[in-house]
Amino acid sequence: MKRRALVGGIAAAAALAIAFPAPAIAAPGQSEHWEDVGSIVLEVGQEGWCPPDLVDFEVTQSWVGSGVERISVDRHGILFFASTFRWVDTYSANGHTFVSDQHGRLRDHKIVDNGDGTLTIWFKDSLRTNVLVDGEKVFHNAGLFEAAILVDHGGTPGDPSDDEFISDVGDVQRHGHWDTADRDFCEDIALFLGG
Repeated sequence: MKRRALVGGIAAAAALAIAFPAPAIAAPGQSEHWEDVGSIVLEVGQEGWCPPDLVDFEVTQSWVGSGVERISVDRHGILFFASTFRWVDTYSANGHTFVSDQHGRLRDHKIVDNGDGTLTIWFKDSLRTNVLVDGEKVFHNAGLFEAAILVDHGGTPGDPSDDEFISDVGDVQRHGHWDTADRDFCEDIALFLGG
């Protein structure tokens, strides 16, 4: 698993459970531009989607995203990731739309090889998100999101392609304005798209 996918996924979850694709990994010292566009129908009870007792209707999700991934290497051969991105998710059902428009900067702040086959990765992500329902802005997030994760580096701390997420480490810290910090994404989908 690509490390940025792990970190990006956590940051995204905190900002309304928005998932980022893992871009192709650039070689250290290089940049990799990426784009992703797609759509899917999320069916009632589908694994990884909202519980059917909360969202009892199909939802169409479409997305468009782009960004730049940059990789650097520290003196121990550990790869550090940094990126900029723009990602727009649109959820549609029952004649309504729920749009999350997010952009920001993601970066690994500190990485420690724990000596037991794991890495602890601290990251600081600067994020801005606007959430619109039927074209009207209802939520706004802007600020710094800090957290840490523990990954199994698969015996290759300098190769993130085989990293596996183990757990979150410590508490998430948010600095700034976070309308969605205490909201439940699935409850919002039911509330705003439920008909």
